[in-house]
Amino acid sequence: MPTEWALGAMREQVSGLNFYVIERSIFQRIIRLLRLFRWPSHVASRVLAAKDRAELLTLIQAFKPDAVWLESIYGGILASEVADAEDIPMVCRSHNIEHLYMRRQVAKATSLRDRLVWGLNLLHLHNFELATLRHATRFFDISIDDLRFWKDAGMNNGEWLPPMVDPIFAARLSSPREEEPNFDVGYLGNLFAPNNVDGVMWLLEEVIGRLRAVRPTLRIFIAGSRPVEKIIAAAHKHGVCLIMDPDDVVPILRDARVLVNPVFSGSGVNVKSVEMLFSPSQLVSTTQGLTGLPAEVTRHFRCADTPEDFSTQVLEALDAPDNDFTADRDAAREKFSSSRAEQLVRSMREYIKQHEKSGACA
Repeated sequence: MPTEWALGAMREQVSGLNFYVIERSIFQRIIRLLRLFRWPSHVASRVLAAKDRAELLTLIQAFKPDAVWLESIYGGILASEVADAEDIPMVCRSHNIEHLYMRRQVAKATSLRDRLVWGLNLLHLHNFELATLRHATRFFDISIDDLRFWKDAGMNNGEWLPPMVDPIFAARLSSPREEEPNFDVGYLGNLFAPNNVDGVMWLLEEVIGRLRAVRPTLRIFIAGSRPVEKIIAAAHKHGVCLIMDPDDVVPILRDARVLVNPVFSGSGVNVKSVEMLFSPSQLVSTTQGLTGLPAEVTRHFRCADTPEDFSTQVLEALDAPDNDFTADRDAAREKFSSSRAEQLVRSMREYIKQHEKSGACA
C-alpha cells in the first residue's frame, strides 16, 4: 500500500491517480495460480479484476492519452491492451534483462521459499519479455550493455535512458563535507535480495579480514533494509557496524571515506553505484557493480573482483587525497540528470505528431 506521502507527491504531478493494491486473499491466490499457465507470477499478480479493468479503461478513454508509459514489463498486459484499444504508442522502461536477472536470483537464493518465489516468476518470462518489448513503439533501457544485448537479438526499437537522480538528493549528497566521516569504509544497499546478500557476505567473510590485517582499527559499516540473519551474525562476528533500515540514506553515504559495491550478479544498472558517484567519497566496486554504465562513469571507480585485489583497491583509496576529484566527476554525474529524459520525450512528441498526421500511432 503506498504511503500517504507518496500518494500526495504523485497527485502534485498528475491530473489523475488510480492505484490498485495486489490482493492476497485465498481466492486471488487461486486465480493467480491458474494464470501461471500463461504468465510469470509477477505479471499474473498485476492483471486487474474485470470490474477494475473496465472502470480504468473508461477513465483512460475519457482522458484521451497520447501514449502509454509502461514502467518495467510486469504491467504489460494492461498497457498493451490500452495502447491497442486507443491506437496510441506504448513506451516501456526496461530496468533489467528480466529473464536473466530472475534466473540469477533463483541460483543465488538459499531458502526454499525464495527459490519458489523467484522461480515462479521465471515461468514464461523470456517469451513475455520479448513480446512486450517488441510490442512497444520504443523501449528505454537503463543499461548500455542490456541495450546492446537486445540489439544483438534483433530488437532495434530501444534507446538508452540511464536512471535519473533527484536533483535535491544529488545536491545534498554531493555537497562538500564540513566534518570528517565517522567511518573508513561503508556499504549501503538492501540486505535481503539474494545477489546483495551474496556480495555483502563475500565482503564480510573474504575482504574485511584482509583489510584489518593491514589496518586493525578500520571503522566499517554495512547499512540497508531488512538484513537477513546471516548478515547480522557476520557483521557482529567481524566487528562491523550494522545500520538497519535507515530513514535517510544521504548522511550514511556521506559518512565513509570509501564506499564499496561488492555485488557479483544482476543485470541492468546497479543503482547503488550511481548513488555512490554523487557522494564525496572514494569508490571501489566489482566489475558487475559497474555493468551497464558508460566509461565516463566507470573510470571514477577502482575496480576489482578478487578478495586480494578488492582489499588492495580499498586500501589505496583510503590513502588517496580526500578531494582529488576533478570537474569531470560532475560531468559524469550530469548523465543522470533529467536532460536525457527530456530529449527522449521531445523525440516521442515528434513521433506522435507525425503519426497523428498519417492517421496511425501504433
